Amino acid sequence: MRILYVVHGLPPEAVGGVELQTAQLAAALGREHAVGIFTVRADPTVAEYEVDEHVQEGCQVWRVNHRYTDLASFEGTYRNAHIDARFDAVLERWRPDVVHVQHLIGLSVGMLEGAKRRGLPLVLTLHDYWFGCPKGQRIREGLALCHDIDRQLCVPCLKPQNYELRAPRTSLGRWLRNLRAPSRRRGRRLLAAYDADMQRILALPDALVTPSEFHRGMYCRQGVDPARTHVIACGLPAAPGVPIRRRAGRPFRIGLLGTLIPSKGAHVLVEAYGLLGRPEATLDLHGAWVPFHGDTGYRERLEVRARALPGSIRFHGRYEPDAVPGILAGLDALVVPSVWYESFSLVVREGFLAGVPVVASGHGAMAEAIEHGVNGLLFRPGDADDLAAQLRRLMDDPALWERLATHPQRVASVADSTARHLALYAALQPGVMAQA
Repeated sequence: MRILYVVHGLPPEAVGGVELQTAQLAAALGREHAVGIFTVRADPTVAEYEVDEHVQEGCQVWRVNHRYTDLASFEGTYRNAHIDARFDAVLERWRPDVVHVQHLIGLSVGMLEGAKRRGLPLVLTLHDYWFGCPKGQRIREGLALCHDIDRQLCVPCLKPQNYELRAPRTSLGRWLRNLRAPSRRRGRRLLAAYDADMQRILALPDALVTPSEFHRGMYCRQGVDPARTHVIACGLPAAPGVPIRRRAGRPFRIGLLGTLIPSKGAHVLVEAYGLLGRPEATLDLHGAWVPFHGDTGYRERLEVRARALPGSIRFHGRYEPDAVPGILAGLDALVVPSVWYESFSLVVREGFLAGVPVVASGHGAMAEAIEHGVNGLLFRPGDADDLAAQLRRLMDDPALWERLATHPQRVASVADSTARHLALYAALQPGVMAQA
């Protein structure tokens, strides 16, 4: 089978959860099938829309350069005819048996239309809320969570700086970064067009995939057909060499792994550490600082707050995926304080595999993965006082700590995920679809 993936980045440059999952899936299937990957990059030394073709980990890779240098409208943040044309050329030349779109940030929704025009079986994984929320996380200024989509609240979010646009440092780039949100009337028109476009786009795939039941439910509330939607958990490799710690150490080591952006909630954890009042505890934050929807001061605010607190708080910066087992081996508690509704959370499962008790925000797919007091602890999202209380409970109750550290956890493997995806692709082949 010839399988073509579409994703917004690949390791080693991009090591987010979606990128890692796509790379693992492609590598696993590439042992027995022909696998291609169409992705995007933002190289200031390369001409806009130039396509680099190379082989990576046994997969044929096409990278289109896109830095939004010609962006002239809100629609341009999700639809681009130049990228559609480059993708169509790859479809014509490589002729895949199935196209699986993992994410389209920096690319174009027209790519799905192109695949369908050619009659290709099409799969779309919904990793976040990008097909209903232009910012992708259903979270607005002030970190207010949008449980329901209310377009009256969306207009202020329609500022180009909210979309991490990779515009160059030119007069155009400055113009984009300084644009204000449109008027309320014009904003509503833009969003109405966006909604109509996304509703039509979501109807194109032969199959939709979500990583959790929670996320499936959120999209079904948005109007997605549940009969076409499959829940396939993200697969993780085993964690060799990570000893299961049978007793919490002293000092008690609290840690966070993940991108340091406001929606991931590092500020909630820093505040909770300040409220903990336990000098025997340390806090280590591992992850890259990344600009978040125009908020360029988050790093400075967090570092200033950390320096003002007693105790030991360390920021370690970006880490590579193969460093995760070693980082987790040095922790007594892993905190996942996400403010937004995580659609899955790889970090929670990495903690499970390492035998490190996990304390997580009690909403989204994290609440689906964790039964409070049984295989982890949950706290009220965004509530630093409650997070501090759960950490105290974990520190003061060795029996609870050991029970959580040794509780049998169900974590899907890369092999599990690969097999389920391959079965889905096979079921969508023309002969099989005709018999169904």
